[in-house]
Amino acid sequence: MTENNAPNTPPPDNDVKPISLRDADPQAAAQPAPTPNEPANMTVLLVATAVISLVGGLLIAIVFGLGSDLTDDDIDGTVQARVNNELRTYFPDTPTPAPTPTRMPVAMTLDDDAYLGPDDAPVVIVEFSDFQCGFCGRWYFEVLPQILEAYPNEVKFIYRDFPIFGEPSLTAAMATECAEEQGAFWEMHDAIFEYLASPDSGGLNNDAMVSLADDLDLDTDSLATCLDSRRYEDEILADYQTALTYGFEGTPGFVINGQVYPFGAQPFETFDRIIQDELAGSS
Repeated sequence: MTENNAPNTPPPDNDVKPISLRDADPQAAAQPAPTPNEPANMTVLLVATAVISLVGGLLIAIVFGLGSDLTDDDIDGTVQARVNNELRTYFPDTPTPAPTPTRMPVAMTLDDDAYLGPDDAPVVIVEFSDFQCGFCGRWYFEVLPQILEAYPNEVKFIYRDFPIFGEPSLTAAMATECAEEQGAFWEMHDAIFEYLASPDSGGLNNDAMVSLADDLDLDTDSLATCLDSRRYEDEILADYQTALTYGFEGTPGFVINGQVYPFGAQPFETFDRIIQDELAGSS
């Protein structure tokens, strides 16, 4: 997961490394890391093979999975985002340089998406996430609780979708919106991440989402009908387009009080520093 800072916010410490996808994503963990004794060219060959296969499959998924309204630039950006995530699977400890901060109008972050925290919090953190992103799940379960505990009255957290991994990610996003009709957005959101963290999990399809809804004691017929109708697809793809507008190339990406931070799953200390600066600036 990557980064960006408010005008007066120092960049994250150089020794702070993004959380390793190998620790969070079962599929990534299943791919054996090269041992120190293996030739370097074998690592390059493995990466090249993975990326070539990935790009071909991803192009098909994007064109036929996310619809035909995407421009060539959108497709290029999505392919690059997936390639970047795949490379991080093989080189999880490679540091990412902090990009130049970008200030966006705060109004652009407002939507009717699900949120946690008080309505009038002075600091608004918007996350753009994909359910198949191992970094995203680990950040949500490990870092966000620390933020909300430290700033119960100061931080509002908004979740928005950036389904860069194709149709399965879109299906998961639609399932959370369908669950929201029954007041269970966060329950479904958490259940999907937990489901994907299990080594025994299957694919992200309608049947799997209905099964999770059943585990949550939701009305499965209603949720299945909602999924089949795809009535939230346009809303989710609007989030996707917004993320591209912000310049995000991977997940998670954050917008904090209108400031774009495409720095990924940084630790609590990084967000704590940004929040403190935002609070100081608003006082």
